[in-house]
Amino acid sequence: MKDFERTWQQSKETVKFIAWGLTMALVCFLLYHVAMRDRATHLVPLSTEQRDSLMTVGVPQNVRDTLLSYDAFTVHFNSERGIANCAAYELVSNELNGTVERTGDFTQDYRVKGCPSPADYAGSGMDRGHLVPAADLKWNPEAMRQSFLLTNVCPMHKALNEGGWSKLEEKVREWTVRDSALLVFTGPVVSAGDTTLASGRVTVPGAFYKVIMAPCVKPVRAIAFIYPNGHSGGRLQQYAVSIDEVERHTGLDFFPTLPNEEQQRLEGRVNLDTFVN
Repeated sequence: MKDFERTWQQSKETVKFIAWGLTMALVCFLLYHVAMRDRATHLVPLSTEQRDSLMTVGVPQNVRDTLLSYDAFTVHFNSERGIANCAAYELVSNELNGTVERTGDFTQDYRVKGCPSPADYAGSGMDRGHLVPAADLKWNPEAMRQSFLLTNVCPMHKALNEGGWSKLEEKVREWTVRDSALLVFTGPVVSAGDTTLASGRVTVPGAFYKVIMAPCVKPVRAIAFIYPNGHSGGRLQQYAVSIDEVERHTGLDFFPTLPNEEQQRLEGRVNLDTFVN
């Protein structure tokens, strides 16, 4: 009987120890996620001047580039290629509550030399892929309309447009809710072997990039992605790259107004963990 009582007592102590360990593990887990949440929501104000400075994109002198300013975004348009070098915009969390319906009417911007017409895309089998997504502009009817101008469009394979690229755009919206505001830069990665649409006026890029900065969190963080213009299966992580790599592929210079040390911190490595956590 005494042996049974001793064994029973030892079992209770073991159960208590395991329960204590599990409790401590849960507490540590919760504290970690609270710390990550607090880090992500430690917001600092961003002035208009700071935002405009951060959205500056350096373009090589030998690259054809016309800066177009629309109501909610800017486009660096390349008239030789018939597509943009870069489209940039700020996405703020309260803008995601808009109710403007998608127009679906792609049109030519007649003011812009080299802007394609809908006929250039007709019969190509390519999607007209938004650079600045229409879904991010539901807060303003004119911004929605302008997103369908063909200066904001590139030839994109359906597998990418409806696959990994769409998932990345949805992630950007999730990160905007968490971080209050994001600065987003999107464009094509063009190489010498790229083809054109049948008209010969519109380059079909081999890949697309997206550079993202969360300027209102402390410390500021940034990440970049390059997706091939085709099938885009797999996890988000396999397309994450450093901003420096995007710059090498495109010749563009992102955040040139930042101090060199800050540029190196944000651009020199793949910072995906700071966005997904």
